Amino acid sequence: MSYQYEIIVIGSGSGGKDAAILAARAGLQVLLVEKESLGGTCFHRGCHAIRALRACVMHYGEAERSSRFGLSVDLRETGWADWSGTQRRVSARLTEDLSRTLERLGIQIRFGTAKLLNPNEVEISDPYGAPERVSAENIILATGSRPAFSSVEDSKILNSDRMLKNVQVPGYLLIIGGGYIGCEFASIYRTLGAQVTLIEEKENLLPSWDKLAGDQIWHTLANQGVTIHLNAKIDLPAPQTWTKRPLFNLHDGTLASPDLTLIATGRKPNVEELGLESVGLTTNSFIQVNEKMQTAHPNVFAIGDVNGMALLDSVAFAQARVAIETILGRSARFDLRWIPRCVHTDPPVASAGWTEKEATAAGHVIEVLEETVELVTDDDRSVVDPESLRIRLVVQPETRMLLGCQAVGAKAAEIVNLAAAALNTGLSVTQLADLAMVHPSASEALVRCLQNRFDKLARSRVGA
Repeated sequence: MSYQYEIIVIGSGSGGKDAAILAARAGLQVLLVEKESLGGTCFHRGCHAIRALRACVMHYGEAERSSRFGLSVDLRETGWADWSGTQRRVSARLTEDLSRTLERLGIQIRFGTAKLLNPNEVEISDPYGAPERVSAENIILATGSRPAFSSVEDSKILNSDRMLKNVQVPGYLLIIGGGYIGCEFASIYRTLGAQVTLIEEKENLLPSWDKLAGDQIWHTLANQGVTIHLNAKIDLPAPQTWTKRPLFNLHDGTLASPDLTLIATGRKPNVEELGLESVGLTTNSFIQVNEKMQTAHPNVFAIGDVNGMALLDSVAFAQARVAIETILGRSARFDLRWIPRCVHTDPPVASAGWTEKEATAAGHVIEVLEETVELVTDDDRSVVDPESLRIRLVVQPETRMLLGCQAVGAKAAEIVNLAAAALNTGLSVTQLADLAMVHPSASEALVRCLQNRFDKLARSRVGA
């Protein structure tokens, strides 16, 4: 059968844009369909939008601490509207860069709503409702996710999308949900002077991560003045009252009446308009896939948030690569454990490989190396104002193989990227410790951690 395209990618967010770019670079004919703006949630309502806001807040905080650098700065009036403008400029720049890349690679773009007609055909309704039928040998679904909680106009109870549009700093903010979104917003608004209470129903923050990460975030937020309640559930008032200032009964018996409430208790996949029922796929939850990112139809793939494996950009990128490699007939499989992940909280938290708990449960004999350093890097400011970095390495003593790495603090992503390279190439901790690094740098901190361990072993042998 003859098809118009070799691949149709539905959705241009983290996974979709990468899948389209990888496919085009491999010489495949690609159509990319986007309902709204190029870049999807990542550029406009997710990672980059929140990081742009956090960058503004961080510089605000740095100005307050300027006396450490021998400066005296009078803070000028800061307007949230100006910061929102910064967000929009960041999103526009990223969208423009992506558009140029897609055009250079010859990727065709259609704006509209895409609906599956069968495993090889898609109907695209443009913004004016005019339908167009297109076909492809393979279809990749990358439509992302949205907040599970839907807030209404003028509500005092918001989801993260609406929170980003909020132009005022509340006097008192209550956040329900201690995942990375809740923790990021808690840090942002506390830095701006709001009273913040954070509620999490599990026993630690960042519940899907290693406990080390959750504990470190707890201490950081608590030191900033955030009130944190763990193992706590809270009931929302009736929806008809959401436009008024609510009253919450917290689990410790205290009452809370916040100016705004952020609900950050999870996300749900954007699947309602995809026509999944026409190809026999489930329409009320995340799309199930195998390790090659294939759905029940081998030529229909689902990558990124829409499959619910892990709602992180790095995961979406990795899944895009697996899907394209599979389409090209190459051997590829997705294993979440070896994908480096980073949550851009304050401080950042990154991880790759096994945690101590996972490695022990799998029957590995392990040694855990842990070190906290005051990090000095190639950033000149760190010489004056070093930042704390905590590194935790899971090592198999007999083989000297690295099994996992978690890092919390400044440059955590750089540390974990280096560890992930060792995990994926089979580099032993002995070889890793022998690597020469730029001095000073964050990568050097990981090498020093291993070298310190070997120094201790050498001293213990001499003492014996």
